[in-house]
Amino acid sequence: MPRPRNSDVSAVPSADDRSMRRLRFSRKVVVSSFFLVSVMIVSLGGLYVVSSAGDDTSPGVLGPLGVGPRWSAVIALMVTVALAWLTLRLVGSRLDRPPARPDAVLYGSFGLLLALFAVMDATTWSLMIAALWWSIAALVTTRRRIAGFTLVLVALLAVRLAFLPAPDALLVAVVAGYTCFLAVLFLVCNLAVLWLWEIAREATLAREARARLAVSEERLRFARDMHDLLGHSLSGIAVKSELAARLAERDPGRAAVEMAEVQRIAREALREVRTAVSGYRNVDLADELASVRSVLTAAGVHTTVTGGHAALPEELRPLAAWIAREGATNVLRHSSARRCDITLAEQDRACVVEVYNDGVRPGRAAVFGNGLTGLSERTATVGGTLSAAGTDDGGFLLRAVFPVRGDASPRQGAEAKEVAT
Repeated sequence: MPRPRNSDVSAVPSADDRSMRRLRFSRKVVVSSFFLVSVMIVSLGGLYVVSSAGDDTSPGVLGPLGVGPRWSAVIALMVTVALAWLTLRLVGSRLDRPPARPDAVLYGSFGLLLALFAVMDATTWSLMIAALWWSIAALVTTRRRIAGFTLVLVALLAVRLAFLPAPDALLVAVVAGYTCFLAVLFLVCNLAVLWLWEIAREATLAREARARLAVSEERLRFARDMHDLLGHSLSGIAVKSELAARLAERDPGRAAVEMAEVQRIAREALREVRTAVSGYRNVDLADELASVRSVLTAAGVHTTVTGGHAALPEELRPLAAWIAREGATNVLRHSSARRCDITLAEQDRACVVEVYNDGVRPGRAAVFGNGLTGLSERTATVGGTLSAAGTDDGGFLLRAVFPVRGDASPRQGAEAKEVAT
């Protein structure tokens, strides 16, 4: 049984808000990983500028045009920065913020890559930048397009190799083969990051869709039940009150009989509605404990249930179910718990229900929200007490104690079961 504890937690975002916050954080991680690719492209451009600082002539097409090596380096760096920015924008095509004209961004970035080859020539730096760009472009376009881009790059490299001396051509070919391997490796890593992001997003959206569907189904069920309960009664009331109105002058006695029948039908309908609403309010303790354990486990909270519904009298089980539900809700909404212990037991002619978690934030003041306030009032109606407080070991305990009358004690000999997930 959990140790006695004592400061509460204040309201923080709900479980849905926390899921969306985690999803937004996951998106930031994905964007950051692709931003790193853009940073690598700019870094390679900077390394090219540093490595070519002592050259007397400009490589590529700028040398024959009379552009000096300093200006050639500046132009190469500017093209590299523009290419890195467009490459980062390409990622939006696979995330939830695609660019307004994705094809223009794709072809524009490819044009900048070709311009970079023209300025830098076929060097280690330009080939590495091409590998990084290709690993991103392959994620956002069709196989036919990426095959076309690949053929264009291979053809340009083959033409350039044809004009190089044999030793230089062999060196460039080896570097090109190595960068092809890196391009495939970058692509696999990028795909893994994107797939993890898409799985997380789809799981969050699916959970929200299931929740909305469950609410809609419950509303439809309630509406259907209300129609079945009240449809016939209200039709009878309408018919009999209309008949009573016509008989009021001709046969007052008969009209009084009809109005008495209207009163009887109305009372019967009211009783049925109260019965139905009471049924909606009551919850089964065993089902609720199973549901709480399932939800908390799905949220990554190791959950242990000690004791069962047999540990409580029949009339206290619905209230205990509400306490377990409120405790689980508070674990999801107000804590970063990794463990939750739910205990139902009989102690000294009293029944005790406890929900303990280990994830309370330190320094939080005790605040009773609407849920705990309502439970406290309902607990008081049966002579019990409800407490909610933080613990010295960084936990939080929701505890309800109910006095048990002599004729309402739990079944003797019922052994408490412990179910741990």
